[in-house]
Amino acid sequence: MFKEAEEGQKRVDDRLDVLWDAVAIIDDVEYSCKVANVSTAGVLMKLDKDLPHKHQFLLDVQELNEYAVEVAWANRPFYGLVLLVGGDLKLKDHADRIGLTAKR
Repeated sequence: MFKEAEEGQKRVDDRLDVLWDAVAIIDDVEYSCKVANVSTAGVLMKLDKDLPHKHQFLLDVQELNEYAVEVAWANRPFYGLVLLVGGDLKLKDHADRIGLTAKR
């Protein structure tokens, strides 16, 4: 389900709810995590590990691609990540193309 940004929120992109397995590669250590939603600029990740604001690492979304990301905000275990580098930064469009259904 697409969610539009609410008035007063900093985010400007609509989000698509998903439930994707992923691996966070942090300081050369792999941690299993989940991607809960995506937009053209970032992702919402669930990870049971403390990460500082602005920390950069690799996020490997299983069967899609690997992305360089940065922590924009944290409310552990949830993290808002900004996409820095990746083969297809428009993950929301990619989800539509491969026909994934939104999970809630």
